[in-house]
Amino acid sequence: METILITGARAPIAMELARSFHSQGHTVIMADSFTLPVSRWSNTVSNYFKLPSPRFAPQEFADTLQQIITTHQVTHLIPTCEEAFYISSFKDGFPCKVWTSGIELMNQLHNKFLFTQVAKEYLPIPETELVNKFTTWTKSENYVFKPVYSRFAGQIISNKTLVNTYFTNSEQKNWIAQKRIQGKEICIYSIWDEGKLKAYVAYHPLYRVGKGAGIFFEPVNHPDVHEKVKLFGEAISYTGQLCFDIIIDQNDIPWFIECNPRGTSGAHLVHTDLANAFLYSDTEIQQNTAEYAVKGAMAFLYPQKLLTKRVRQAKDVIFRKKDFLPFLLQFVSILEVTYIMLIKRMTWLQATTRDIEWNGNEH
Repeated sequence: METILITGARAPIAMELARSFHSQGHTVIMADSFTLPVSRWSNTVSNYFKLPSPRFAPQEFADTLQQIITTHQVTHLIPTCEEAFYISSFKDGFPCKVWTSGIELMNQLHNKFLFTQVAKEYLPIPETELVNKFTTWTKSENYVFKPVYSRFAGQIISNKTLVNTYFTNSEQKNWIAQKRIQGKEICIYSIWDEGKLKAYVAYHPLYRVGKGAGIFFEPVNHPDVHEKVKLFGEAISYTGQLCFDIIIDQNDIPWFIECNPRGTSGAHLVHTDLANAFLYSDTEIQQNTAEYAVKGAMAFLYPQKLLTKRVRQAKDVIFRKKDFLPFLLQFVSILEVTYIMLIKRMTWLQATTRDIEWNGNEH
């Protein structure tokens, strides 16, 4: 049996991973720089460790992980959130299997401009330029503007007529203008090991936290997207969790908008097969057809939708009869984020990632 260290315990997908590995008889350890993340309450977790912030204390973060790995004889380290980039930076020093690619590739995929340059040979990419090279200001309402390092769509500017003086000189070098694509959004979650595709799911985020993270997941079947993702992952010999945001236009062309080289909510659709995908599977695991929802978040944001048959029948990603404490105590975890939001005077979504964000070379 293996000893699995999962970081990013604040994310519900970390608990999804823990439950899957535990069901296969493996020992699961969790870690995060939050004190009260939702996954720490799970009875599938044998130990929980609070980490220094990878963003504000990266070396201390790495040293603490090293100590945990050595003391507990960890065999696999699986990050789920943006701490993945810091783990990637130190991965060669960890005496276990680390489920990330190298930091140079990880950064290229995370950076919204560099991703388009790496991927355009393999994937349909909308016209994308750095703002300091952008000249089509008279048609700027046809473009989406966003920072090269950003998350949850929180800083996106769209459907606006802008002039180049809207952006500072610094922003012009660190924002992109991307041709706006109209169509249906789908998201991809996949697991890779040195260019071998281990698991793949496609889904539509029917409900979101604002413009950000999905909280209701509708499975989607699009064979052409699958083939393109497979081609790209093999070409870059990727290891870890690889995710994409895509828009399918009216001609059924899948336009790859962004890449997330880390875990996303799509892991819920792999569900109990996650452990098999990481450790055992010689064949690609594909999604089941069940719909999933973060019903605690739905209760806050879309309470009226809880009464609909579709949402009631969707599987809750947190509640399990044999592991019910996370469901009962998830609101304690929400309060920790709310406290950070208030003392740091930021949005709730910003508070969820403030201490783990990777913004290129800011260090």
